[in-house]
Amino acid sequence: MSDNLFSFPGESAGPAGVFGDFTDLGSDDGMEDPFALPEAAEPSESAPQSLEPETGIQEDPASSLEASPDPIPGSETVPPSEEQPQTPPAQAAEESANPLLAAIDLQEQKNARQAAAPVFAQLPVFSYNGNEEPIEDIEQTFEELRRAKEEDFPEFEEAQSVSWTVTYDEISKKVLQPRKAKIGDFKREIESSKAFMDALKKSKDKRPKCILKPTVTMQKKGECAYKGVFPRLAEARASDKTISFIPARDGRVYERRVTGAGEFITPTSGVTCLDEIRAGFQPALPRIPYDLMEQALSLFRHLMTMEDRPLEALVHIYWDREEQRFFLHVPAQTVSRASVDAVLDDAFLNDERYLHYADLHSHNDMRARFSRTDDRDERANRVYMVAGRLDRCYPELAVRVCNGGHFCPIPQALVLEPAPMADFPSEWLDRIHPEVSREAAA
Repeated sequence: MSDNLFSFPGESAGPAGVFGDFTDLGSDDGMEDPFALPEAAEPSESAPQSLEPETGIQEDPASSLEASPDPIPGSETVPPSEEQPQTPPAQAAEESANPLLAAIDLQEQKNARQAAAPVFAQLPVFSYNGNEEPIEDIEQTFEELRRAKEEDFPEFEEAQSVSWTVTYDEISKKVLQPRKAKIGDFKREIESSKAFMDALKKSKDKRPKCILKPTVTMQKKGECAYKGVFPRLAEARASDKTISFIPARDGRVYERRVTGAGEFITPTSGVTCLDEIRAGFQPALPRIPYDLMEQALSLFRHLMTMEDRPLEALVHIYWDREEQRFFLHVPAQTVSRASVDAVLDDAFLNDERYLHYADLHSHNDMRARFSRTDDRDERANRVYMVAGRLDRCYPELAVRVCNGGHFCPIPQALVLEPAPMADFPSEWLDRIHPEVSREAAA
């Protein structure tokens, strides 16, 4: 088979590749030309036409995607008189008078569609803001897809603010009626067009995807004629907005509306013109190496056995900007079973080189929970960790960040390297067999 997905049988062989060598048609035995037409006679209705019965593809060279035979509801069409060049009458007469060329063209189209079958079999792909997902249910409409994605993308909440464009290789088409247009029908409509097949034969990508792209056309915050967001109540009252949203000191958002009856102010939630924000931490540095955590935990375990009672301790974790690495520092401290009194060292207060990234302290044999004392002491913007149950084989560890005096727990793996995997005999794996699910067995 040829390496070119769209090289078609019959192209290099000429007409003989489809209908034989025609050696009996050129003899001088007086046989009439089977393809000759009487003078001034119209072409027979039985002559091969340029419309393929199996696919409904119109073989007029001037046909385009927008002029496909049976456009589905919701597709965009362009009047032929405006966008499509018409076949010259002389060329049309020549083609209708030469059924051989029409039949060859028809066979080439069949070959092209057979070669493109793997492309047609691919699922369409939903694509939005770097997120891609194949669409399994192609019988759903574009509106049903919008509702399915609304939970992940709250900006899809208002249907009138979302428009759709389908891009398939070099063909791009808008969806005018997303409530009626089904995804599968829309994809097949593009595939049935001659414009798509012509583009596919020339395309460098032999497996192009059918991409479904939504576009959100919401107005920007504060630009609505009657609605706005304001940092202070006084600014909202000074504006001409009849609906406004104001964040308050208690951490809630209030909605203010003005009518002829007066000014109404109530707590609100789910304000679509405000961003959806989740508390958390996005590190700008690598994860703390495992061997550093191992050293700190070894120190804490040692302090469990120094006296007749277990002791706490504190370790600072710094980032060296010049050497691009973390290191541990144990400040001078006075410790007891339930408290640590530490003094910051002047040598590491040089913010130009050293960044105080995290604090790690121990709770000896107690739970790894931040105490009220910890809440009072840990007020700087950094990572805080507490290790507990150090009398057990595997201690506990809790991690959080502080932001302006407010705390947020975070996953350990966000800032800590995991323990390295140890080697084990490979034959162990030969004795372990994953259970086969019922779905896979079926």
